[in-house]
Amino acid sequence: MTRKDAQPLENQPPDTAGTDSSSASLIALLNEDLADSRALHDLSLHMLVEHEPSALYGRIVEAARALLRSDFASLQMLSTDSTGQRKLELIAHCGFSPSAEEHWRNVYVDSTTSCGMAFASETRVTLSDVETVDWLADTKDLALYREMGIRAVQTTPLHSRDGALIGMLSTHWSQPYEANARQLRLLDILAREAADLIERTRDEKLLRESEARLQQMDRMKDQFLATLAHELRNPLAPIRNGLQILRLSQAAQDATRVFDMLDRQLDHMVRLVDDLMEVARINSGAIRLHRGRTDLSAVLESALELSRSAVEKAGHALTVHAVPGAVYVDGDEVRLAQVFSNLINNAAKYTPDGGAIDISVTLDPGWSPTRRASNRRATICVKDSGIGFSADEQSLLFTLFGRLQPQTQGEGLGIGLALAKKLVELHGGSICASSEGKDKGSCFTVSLPVLEAIEHADPARAGGRVQEAAPFEAHKVLVVDDNHDAADSLAELLRVLGCEATVFYDGAQALDALERCAPAIAFVDLSMPGMDGYAFAQKVRARGNGAREVRLVALTGWSQPEDRARSDGAGFDRHLIKPVSFEQLTDVLCGR
Repeated sequence: MTRKDAQPLENQPPDTAGTDSSSASLIALLNEDLADSRALHDLSLHMLVEHEPSALYGRIVEAARALLRSDFASLQMLSTDSTGQRKLELIAHCGFSPSAEEHWRNVYVDSTTSCGMAFASETRVTLSDVETVDWLADTKDLALYREMGIRAVQTTPLHSRDGALIGMLSTHWSQPYEANARQLRLLDILAREAADLIERTRDEKLLRESEARLQQMDRMKDQFLATLAHELRNPLAPIRNGLQILRLSQAAQDATRVFDMLDRQLDHMVRLVDDLMEVARINSGAIRLHRGRTDLSAVLESALELSRSAVEKAGHALTVHAVPGAVYVDGDEVRLAQVFSNLINNAAKYTPDGGAIDISVTLDPGWSPTRRASNRRATICVKDSGIGFSADEQSLLFTLFGRLQPQTQGEGLGIGLALAKKLVELHGGSICASSEGKDKGSCFTVSLPVLEAIEHADPARAGGRVQEAAPFEAHKVLVVDDNHDAADSLAELLRVLGCEATVFYDGAQALDALERCAPAIAFVDLSMPGMDGYAFAQKVRARGNGAREVRLVALTGWSQPEDRARSDGAGFDRHLIKPVSFEQLTDVLCGR
């Protein structure tokens, strides 16, 4: 070719036929890639927003069929049967007949299918023409392939992120077919998403099952606490009844102090039993307080009484410095006594024998005893000469189960200071601790808002807690309880009050004698063998004549809301928790 004959390449006439063909092929490939990418993208979006696994499983098999241009597709998840044998469980498919779905619902490792082969080898299995596979000849699986019109199949194993086999993804064609490299790359992307979905679903199921077990454990714990509280309340009932009998029949005035002490100790024990029902509420702070105008000196007196044995046993020197006059706070006397008793017990526990414990009460400067001073505060310090604590240990003091070292110092679960902190804060106060270091003692300081101070004694407290017996001579009362001590002591207390009390230790016997005894009030234990209190109440209410008019009072250690609802439903008029206080008893007798 001469220079004159040469032309620039761009000026040469194009080969339009070849170009059109190439462009069309390129456009087709681009459209195919775009469709496949959109299918994977749509699936990813659905996996982000869809929360129903079965719907996502269905989308995966549809995407597999679209990506590999197949006629059928299926998804299987690895599970275990009742004998512990591993199997592939069919969780989604498209195009299977009912008979094929039933036959392939569970596939084991020895199955004559591509799934069985992939199960055994944990690698992809491709059968480009099932009619040419020797090991498929004369099998039920080949017959089903023919029934459904399947000629080619591939199965890809699904692995979790840690490499464990968790399922299979299969596609099937109605003509002999073998997927190309591009299709298999897309399938691998889809297989990764399918494996992640199965793994996530499995983990969520395990989490739900674990949470269900923890709900069950919580119910068992609550039932245990309720049962324990019920069993602990039973022996408290005759103790309280006996105490009231002695109080009402005791003439010696010098016994009043002893009775008051016994009553305080019993109240404290009852509240500790109630705490068993509130263990789960400590963290949330949902602890019920019975607040009222409370003398701080009475609180400290109760706390010292509760802690006196621990102090005396260790031979500690105990000093108390209080302000003159009475100081009142808006508080729960028993709970506040619990706080200071805990602090004194800790001081005794963590101070070597023969140490010193000092308790001081001070008021803010400028505080006046003659006017309300709700913005003023009282400060109570419990100081000891004990082992002290380090700066690192200070952060553990008021945490649940936090304990000072060494662990051999005393006993306990380590919840006392955490509960004390919560109780003080519920009273609008604060608590803190300080120490100069190991073996240099410690000081726990409680600050509480003050209501007012009055120099004279509180009229409500004058004369202690002695009650006079009210005249109830006209009352016929029935006591039904299989606990002989509880029944006998309550009946004796009722007789001291002037009632005519009859005791039965069996619900059926009491029911038979109901018309003969003609009681106005029946105190009935709920947990009795044979005919329990609920059945007794239902049978009484079902009777005619005057039985319907009997006031039924449930006496029980069961205190949950559902227990009260059940007793109401059985026909009881009142639901009282053992041990019943004197005030509650007289309220019932007075018709309140």
